[in-house]
Amino acid sequence: MRFGLSRLSLLLLFPLFSLTGCEQPQVNFVFSEKTNELVPEAAKPVKEALVRQFGNPFELTQFEGLPTDFGDVEGSVKTVQASSGEEKLIRFQVEGLQDAYPKLLGLPLEWTSGKGQGQISRIKEYNYETGTIAVDKTADIDPQPGDTFLVECTRLQFGRDLYNRHCMHCHGMSGEGTGPTSRYLNPPPRDFRQGIYKYTSTKPTAKAQNADLERTVKEGIAGTYMPSFKLLTEDEVSAIVNYVVWLSIRGETEKKIVDELFFDYSKEVVAERTSEDGGESREDVMEELKEYMELDFPDTLEFATSSVAEAWEEANMEDAVVVPETPRVPDTPESRERGRKLYLGDKTKCATCHGPQGRGNGTATQDFWTNPATNEKYPNRGLHDIWGNQLPPRDLHRGIYRGGRRPIDVYRRMYSGIKGTPMPAFGGPLSDEELWDLVNYVMSLPYSSK
Repeated sequence: MRFGLSRLSLLLLFPLFSLTGCEQPQVNFVFSEKTNELVPEAAKPVKEALVRQFGNPFELTQFEGLPTDFGDVEGSVKTVQASSGEEKLIRFQVEGLQDAYPKLLGLPLEWTSGKGQGQISRIKEYNYETGTIAVDKTADIDPQPGDTFLVECTRLQFGRDLYNRHCMHCHGMSGEGTGPTSRYLNPPPRDFRQGIYKYTSTKPTAKAQNADLERTVKEGIAGTYMPSFKLLTEDEVSAIVNYVVWLSIRGETEKKIVDELFFDYSKEVVAERTSEDGGESREDVMEELKEYMELDFPDTLEFATSSVAEAWEEANMEDAVVVPETPRVPDTPESRERGRKLYLGDKTKCATCHGPQGRGNGTATQDFWTNPATNEKYPNRGLHDIWGNQLPPRDLHRGIYRGGRRPIDVYRRMYSGIKGTPMPAFGGPLSDEELWDLVNYVMSLPYSSK
């Protein structure tokens, strides 16, 4: 009889590797399908640039200009351990890291004084109890007592370790939504790489605020497999969200730079360009690509990263939040009746999706809709979200509000719509009073006998 770990056991143990002092496997974040559809000469530099800028799941990299709390910590060398010439690592005791996150394995250490000033080492070993760090021995690194350094990404790593423990099995290591349990879940876990989150307090074109994501982590999402993590501390929830937003920034950056290349240098396009009908030689196409990568790609990468970072920064500003100008209209029979007429009328056409009685069975559920990504009809009837998942309209009689059940939550769903879905924004077409009437009507349906 053979003994060993089951597949499930391995999946459950995997996140723990990032929490121990074991040597980490060298893997990269998952690259998108579109990246892998580029010709190798384009895909390789894209992947290399993303690794330089963001690192990998076990060796995170700090990139300036991102709205991320990396959690840099300053320290200094206290003593250096003697080592033989055959030793590949230099070990030294440090001061100043007593309050730092205790799991620093794999993080970058930048020397700020001494012979190695300006050099970056990776922490290969870290003993929190003794305050001992080990880095690779090189000709440029010769730590001496009093030398100072900066350990980068301590808070980002704290969030990563919590994410690996609590979130990765559904959302995947890269936030791609394909963790080992995702295949069993409906609706499927969110793909964070697009930076689109459904339930936010922000205006229609704004990204989610960190506070929105923290609320989702703490409260969960009703009617889905997204659980509540109320047992985590506020600091732990904040650290997870900090890491999730960082994953989104990485994914959005990848998408932007790949979109710039795709229509000229995907495998399919290059095959067409170099076919008999296309008339171009592969050598000429590759020379054109090489010139682009040398001259234009650095600017493309910088613009992609900065524009994504700016959008996340703006989302966390006070004026990004939807705040009604008018207090809630009293929930009276008259208000509900006005809301019912709006619901059934041409101004909102709510019944087209949700049905005339709010049962989620409107005529839109019977149509074959076009996928905007492929411009082809979906194979099954009904509405879909931008991730390609079939999306039945909510049965409003069930009283399950995934974005929160407070009146202000429902108001914001109506004002901004639900991002990434066909649920439109009514913040322009409807006045505040009309929106509140609609809120009052919709929130009365679970108690209606119809």
